[in-house]
Amino acid sequence: MTSRLIEEIFPVREISELAIPERSSYKPIYQISKWFARRASSTFRAILLGSILPSSGDLMNNFYIEHNFCDFTVIDPFMGGGTTIIEGLRLGLNCVGIDINPVAWFITKTEAELVDLGELKNWIMDCEEKIKAQIKRWYVTDCPVCKSQADIIYAHWVKLVPCEVCKSQISLFRNFIVAVKGEITSILCPSCNTVFENLGSVPTVISCPECLFQFDPLKGNRIGRNSCRCFNCGSLTNILDTLKRNQQILPSKLYAIEGFCPNCASNADLQFPLKNTRFKFVKGVSKADIDLFIEAKEQWRRFSSKSLWPKEYIPLGVATKTLYNHNYKKWVELFNSRQLLALTMILDYIHKIPYVIYQEMFLAAFINLLNHNNVFTRYSPKGQKVEGIFARHDFHPLSTFAENNVWGTRYGRGTWEKCLKRLLKGKEYNHSPYNYVRFLSPNGKPSKKKSFSGKIDGKITTDSSKTFPSAEHNLLLLCKDSEDLKELSLSVDLIISDPPYADNVNYSELSDFFYVWLRLVLKSRYQWFSAKETPKDAEAIISQNRSLNYYDKLISIFKAAKARLKSKGLFIFTFHHSDEEIWYKLADVIIQTGFQVIRTYPIPSEARNVLNIQKKKAIAFDLIIVCGVNIQKSQSKITLEKFVKIVKEQYKEQLETFMEANIKVRGFDNLAIYFGILLELGSQFNVISYSGRNLTQKEIWDSCYNIVTPSR
Repeated sequence: MTSRLIEEIFPVREISELAIPERSSYKPIYQISKWFARRASSTFRAILLGSILPSSGDLMNNFYIEHNFCDFTVIDPFMGGGTTIIEGLRLGLNCVGIDINPVAWFITKTEAELVDLGELKNWIMDCEEKIKAQIKRWYVTDCPVCKSQADIIYAHWVKLVPCEVCKSQISLFRNFIVAVKGEITSILCPSCNTVFENLGSVPTVISCPECLFQFDPLKGNRIGRNSCRCFNCGSLTNILDTLKRNQQILPSKLYAIEGFCPNCASNADLQFPLKNTRFKFVKGVSKADIDLFIEAKEQWRRFSSKSLWPKEYIPLGVATKTLYNHNYKKWVELFNSRQLLALTMILDYIHKIPYVIYQEMFLAAFINLLNHNNVFTRYSPKGQKVEGIFARHDFHPLSTFAENNVWGTRYGRGTWEKCLKRLLKGKEYNHSPYNYVRFLSPNGKPSKKKSFSGKIDGKITTDSSKTFPSAEHNLLLLCKDSEDLKELSLSVDLIISDPPYADNVNYSELSDFFYVWLRLVLKSRYQWFSAKETPKDAEAIISQNRSLNYYDKLISIFKAAKARLKSKGLFIFTFHHSDEEIWYKLADVIIQTGFQVIRTYPIPSEARNVLNIQKKKAIAFDLIIVCGVNIQKSQSKITLEKFVKIVKEQYKEQLETFMEANIKVRGFDNLAIYFGILLELGSQFNVISYSGRNLTQKEIWDSCYNIVTPSR
């Protein structure tokens, strides 16, 4: 390959403006299945284009037009959710995707495959005809206005702890706010469990209109992370001590229902009280609501022996230790009986679909369903919506959780109805993928429109011994350890990847939550779904309970991929971390692998609202690191003083560029900018002391560190 555009320049500002909104709303194809730490597709499209276009090219002029780079092959040894692969296929490249995790392999496979949209719609309609009514019957309640049957949107639950003194049950409420609809706040009375409405700001003392009990609706029974106060006797109880002593999962109580009334909605022309709330309501729990759940529980007891559901124990690990601390030992315990009844009905239907491709598409949608239908589903009262179990990249037991209507109604998030809609939109995107063009509307406000180009049609082979690429196959997907690529005989033009960022996400332990369900259908079809859990020992992450050295693993995988790279090929990967020691070691990995850093580009990555990870410091910028091999490049000698001055100037210049573009750089974001400059300049200069001694990388980087203050 001759010199490529990305070796000289990259439109960071323009791509950042596309990537930032995409962090909160990914393209439809990436919304079919839940995967962790996804990256903006616009960033990877730009990386791929910049890696192929000549240095004289213009990336943004090429960004929106159709390409067919069928003479180029890219390999991603950490394909994860498949962004590199999907964007590569869209540009017409031949793609090789490898991941040790079967869930990642499956997600990428189902994203890449083109399906007949008419047939997919037929199967969605067939599913509705056969099981919709059976599932929806378990999610009904009475409308508090017209008294007719209404749909449950969310059933609200709270966990209970026995008081250490009087033995009464303490409800673990942090406050008594159920939901917020504009200026109306629905409040739960802790004495009689009535749900009533308050107009305007919530006072610190309020009286229940039913029992006249006075309380502060903003202060619940739970105090801090680990204590709760008994309303009956006033004593404090330690929650973790109770869990250790009882060795049981805390029981839960149904306390409120959020619903939608179709009857009120169908009479919208009348003056129904629910008209201003879009025919949604929040109410307390009736005996009929409790009886319906008890009936569903009994139905699940009878139905379970004939159904597919995971019976495996949860493997004890770093991420799953929290589950054990709360006495969750089996995966099935992360769901209540009504959820299990509905989920297994859906999975049983999927299992009976006779065509593999449509069965697997439904399974891909089922991943999203699992994410939003479990007892770890948190609820946002102000947004009146749920967030899935992996809204954070960990397992986080909740004091209160929202039970979704598994099939769904007009409102709600993460229901099967919504998952199937996402599946259809995602597969429509395969046929007509697009990027957004941002522009100023006539009134001067920022706006955007879709620009369609390309097609995503993965003609997949999983047999690396076959001739690849070929007219029949443009995509090779391997579920294996990327350290061993000896079976690959091809040479590739590009290695582009988003490897695990040290200890940021424990992919295997988290993805087991999905894996144990998927394998029920896939274990007889694919050998990598035969084990009871995803591979752990060879995963390239930092984990306290594994002997594997993360940096040695990266070196081995980078070297294996490098052996497949053409002499003038490029290796480009993204990385971020808030610990500077990780960056020091990453630089060593690059050197020991035999790559040389050509250029680096910091760019916004994850949305900040998904960065609330326990014991992690948030960083919302990635560093794009462009590397080459066999670069004939002489290093200029430079004194440490001059080197530090250049670093300062470039650091200030890059910060100003982002400020001018109104792109916020906060907290630890500046580490990606700072270390990018160090990596790039370190390959250009041979830094010497005043006496002429060559300085070590650590000496150089330590001297520069006062330039940046990560916490500002």
